Amino acid sequence: MIKRSKAPDFERMAREAGYRVIGIEQLRSNRWLLTLSDGDGRTILVLAQARSLISSADVQDLWELVRLRNPAIGILLALDGSFSPGAHQTCAELRDRRLHLCTSLPPAAVPAIEESSVRSVLASSR
Repeated sequence: MIKRSKAPDFERMAREAGYRVIGIEQLRSNRWLLTLSDGDGRTILVLAQARSLISSADVQDLWELVRLRNPAIGILLALDGSFSPGAHQTCAELRDRRLHLCTSLPPAAVPAIEESSVRSVLASSR
């Protein structure tokens, strides 16, 4: 297990990736649940684990949270660790496209630009 003197700075991590933090819950000494919002206003659940090896049980835990809370995306985030082959296999077997295994927080979706805004920009450039 990875020893940390304090919890990771999830607020900064989320902001730098383009998310808005809705909530942060510490579930265990090495596990946190982040509820984030991306640029389109979609809810993103992040189950962050501070362990060297993330297992299939962790993937199943994320899947249960995603089924219960119904976010747009569920991310299992390995903080300074990696995923076991069983974790990858479990994720594939669950066949839920909302589940993602990540070793860093991916960038948030950029809000969709309305078509009328794009047309006016194109028209003014002519």
